[in-house]
Formats: sequence, structure tokens, C-alpha cells
Amino acid sequence: MYQRRDERLKSELVIRMAQGEGTVRDLSASGIYFITDMRLKAGETFKFSLEFQASPTGPLSVNCTGHVLRLENDSGRNGVAASISDMEFVRIPRAAND
Repeated sequence: MYQRRDERLKSELVIRMAQGEGTVRDLSASGIYFITDMRLKAGETFKFSLEFQASPTGPLSVNCTGHVLRLENDSGRNGVAASISDMEFVRIPRAAND
């Protein structure tokens, strides 16, 4: 039986890519599953970012590199399971009135 390396957390974050965006369904330190209208291919490498506005230390963007492992049909949209190979954490400047 297959065991995941890291615990998956349910999510509804927006995933942003150069080609478009989607909605994250679950996320871990090593993988992500999201729904999108974009056409990706199994084996494809892509860049994406996630924003965490409610981070205790202030808004944070995580820029990642993903590798498509599996594609599924999810009610006419594309379900994408991908591994995460690189992550860069970037602070998002707070607005002057915060």
C-alpha cells in the first residue's frame, strides 16, 4: 500500500501559474493537488505560487516548482497531482495603513 511522505492538509487556496490559476484541494510539504481549466501534461514541470495572507508573521508568498504526476477529470475540469521540488518563501509587504 502506498504511503505519502508528508501529511496532506485540505485547502482552498488559489494557485497561480504563468498560464492561469486554479484551486488547491490539498497540500503537503512535498505535493499538491489542484483543480484548473489549464491543460497540463503528465511529466511536465511548471512554476506556481501560493499566497498566505493570514500568516502570523504577515502575508507570505511561496514560489514553487512542481512536476505533474497524474491528471484526472474532475467534473469537466482538470485535477492535477504534482510533486513539489523547490520552494522559496517571500514576504509580501504590508500596506502602509496596516
